[in-house]
Amino acid sequence: MKYVLAIATALLIGTGAHDAAAAKSKTVPNGPSELIGTYGSSPTQCRSYHRKADNLTFITSTYMVSCGGSWCEATIVSHQKLPDGYILNFISKNNPSGWSDRVRVLDRNVIEVTSLFALLTPEQRRPVTLVRCTKADAIAGIGLRPNSEDSLTKSLDGVFAAYYALAVPSQCEGVEVNTKAAEAIVDAGRLLWTEFLLKRPWHNSDSGRRLTTPEGIAETIASQKRNAEYAVRADAKEIKEFCSEVLNAFGDGGRILPNLLRDPRRKA
Repeated sequence: MKYVLAIATALLIGTGAHDAAAAKSKTVPNGPSELIGTYGSSPTQCRSYHRKADNLTFITSTYMVSCGGSWCEATIVSHQKLPDGYILNFISKNNPSGWSDRVRVLDRNVIEVTSLFALLTPEQRRPVTLVRCTKADAIAGIGLRPNSEDSLTKSLDGVFAAYYALAVPSQCEGVEVNTKAAEAIVDAGRLLWTEFLLKRPWHNSDSGRRLTTPEGIAETIASQKRNAEYAVRADAKEIKEFCSEVLNAFGDGGRILPNLLRDPRRKA
C-alpha cells in the first residue's frame, strides 16, 4: 500500500502544473474534435493506414484504439483543455474505474501522449509521439502489403504487387496490364516462397508440412490475390486521384514494379 501511495504522490507532484491548468478548465463530454484522426509512430506505420486494423492509433470523438484487439479500445468519457493540449479521461472494459492521458498538441498533425495512470512504471508513462496519417501515406501504400516491413521474406511482396496491378483495370477504365509479365512475377514469387519454407527449421512440424504442401502453397498465393484485390478497391475509394497515382507505381519507370500498367490515353 505504501508503494502504491508513493507512486501516486510522485505522479501528482510531477504533474502539478497541468493539474492546475486542468482544474481551471471545464470538463467537456467526449473528446475534442482537434484530435480526431488516425496516427502512427512512423511513415511506414501510416502507409496504407486506411486498410490497416493494427499498429496504429485511432481517435474519434468517443473512443481511442491503440491496436487491433478489443482490449486496446477505450471510451473517451470527457476531456479538459490545457494551454498546449488536453487531458483525456477514459474508461474501458478492463478498467471501468477510469484513467487519464495528457495529450500535447505539438503541431497540427503531431501529438505527444503521456499516460497519467499512477500504477504504470516510469517506462510505461514515457511520452509517445504520434503523427497523423494523411493522404500522402495512403498514396505511398499503393501496391504494397500492409505491415510487411517486418516479414522474414519479400517473396510474397512481389506476388501481392503483381496481383494488385492485375486488379487495377477493375477500378480504372482504359488502363491496360502487362498480364504476361505480372503472371511471371507471381510464378517467381511462388517458387521463392516455396524455397523459403523448405529452408525454415519448422518445415518438418505439422503446421510447416501443411504450409509446404501444394494445397498449402496454393492457398497462400490465393490469399495474396484476395488481399490485393481488396487493397485496390480500398485504395480507389480512399484516393481521389488513384488511377493517376497507380501509374506512378506500376507504369513506365514505376516505383513498385515498372511497366506493368499503361494508359494509352495518358500523354507521355
